[in-house]
Amino acid sequence: MADETLPPVMDAESAEAREDSLALRAAYAAQDLIIPAVSAKTETDQARAGSLADAADDPAVWRHPTDGKKSLIFGSNKTGGLAAYDLEGREVDYYPIGKINNVDILEGVRLGGATVSLLGCSNRTDQSVDLFSIDPETGKLTDVASGSLPVDSTKIDDVYGFCLARNVKNEDVYAIINGKNGRVQQFLLEESEGRLSLKLVREIAIPSQTEGMVADNELGWLYIGEENRGLWKLPLVPGEEEVLGAEAQVQWIVEGAEIATNDQLVADVEGLSLLSTGAGTGYLVLSSQGNFSYAVFDRAGDNAFLGSFKIVDGPGIDGVEETDGLEVVAGNFGPDFPEGMLVVQDGFNYDDQTLRPQNFKLVDWREVISALSLSEIME
Repeated sequence: MADETLPPVMDAESAEAREDSLALRAAYAAQDLIIPAVSAKTETDQARAGSLADAADDPAVWRHPTDGKKSLIFGSNKTGGLAAYDLEGREVDYYPIGKINNVDILEGVRLGGATVSLLGCSNRTDQSVDLFSIDPETGKLTDVASGSLPVDSTKIDDVYGFCLARNVKNEDVYAIINGKNGRVQQFLLEESEGRLSLKLVREIAIPSQTEGMVADNELGWLYIGEENRGLWKLPLVPGEEEVLGAEAQVQWIVEGAEIATNDQLVADVEGLSLLSTGAGTGYLVLSSQGNFSYAVFDRAGDNAFLGSFKIVDGPGIDGVEETDGLEVVAGNFGPDFPEGMLVVQDGFNYDDQTLRPQNFKLVDWREVISALSLSEIME
């Protein structure tokens, strides 16, 4: 993007890179160094926001059980709710439930004698966790929490990152939340009469602000993004790490996803997602917000760095900058996404040269595979 078309400076609550024109120019310059590029196939409607506020944040994909084309994208809105979009990007539902920051979906959760798709999210309005089941045909949400599920604000300084996880050994389900102070709390979900409550089972201290998290349930790892440093990796199940407790330091970091050792990562480290391609194989995808790009790592072993790419302007759809949350999913979601898709939040959503409220962009995963030659790398 040429310098003369840089976004306008926003107020402090609305701006990140936008608040500093020098930082913004540096981010674009760093993005220029990333050669592999893809374009979005589709984009969602604009987030509901009264201004150009920082509103959209994190997406989660619900897969329709029988027809991938009917799947939905749930997108958080930090100004007051949760939107549902179809795969053509149209908003089909909006839930004004509070200032939702991060959202996640876990399939196959046992609840009230049935198996459901569970959606959870962090709610900054009342510093709580919200939990919903997803109707398997319509995609509508039903509250399944036992009541308000507040987080202790004396330990979690503003609820921020969130993910759901499962212990595959015993089917325990966890809700994991973090705050701006780097504190992480892991809760066991306990059911009573079809309603879920939280039981604190682990606390972790990361040195500075965290947000993005994703669980690898099959391999038993939890990944936590420390925004100004990199990506932590620790055992998912409480009791399987060497050190526990609120004051304990996590003992594992993904070296290739550490800002100090990977010159294609520029703070902030933001969204995280995991794509499984088989038993123990797949990719870990990370949003590198400081250079408007995305880093891909091997899911297996020591999480080797496989490459970075950017999302640029395509036919009728602008490129993507300053991504917060993202989600990558495998499978057939119809003719536009026959082998999976990547959904990312777009911090600077343009209509021609006009900056609009933020939205989400949908990328055909095959484009990423091709841009980074992942099929060849993983052979």
